[in-house]
Amino acid sequence: MEKNDTVIDNTKETAATFQGSGHSTGFENVKTIIADKLHKAAEAIGEKAADPDAQSGMAHYGNKVSGWLDQSAEYVRQFDYEQADAGVREYVRQKPGRSLLIAGGIGLMIGAMFRRR
Repeated sequence: MEKNDTVIDNTKETAATFQGSGHSTGFENVKTIIADKLHKAAEAIGEKAADPDAQSGMAHYGNKVSGWLDQSAEYVRQFDYEQADAGVREYVRQKPGRSLLIAGGIGLMIGAMFRRR
């Protein structure tokens, strides 16, 4: 429980630091926090995999997962919301019927998930 409180406090401090700097938007703050968390998780898994007591198969998978998490962190850091938004808007302009079907399908799936609970 104490570890989770520390993580929450660190996240609040990181967000407060970015907000106080005036150089970053809220979305940038969230991107940075998520990327930092992914990178820390990758480091932790990489350290466990490098442990000499780790089984060779588990160490191999640990290294793979660590690499994937690092790649994910880098993707999150470089994600450009405005470019993604422009891409989605262009797709909707080019294919409005398909876009409506996709949105309707997603709405049905979300509705079904909430109905089951």
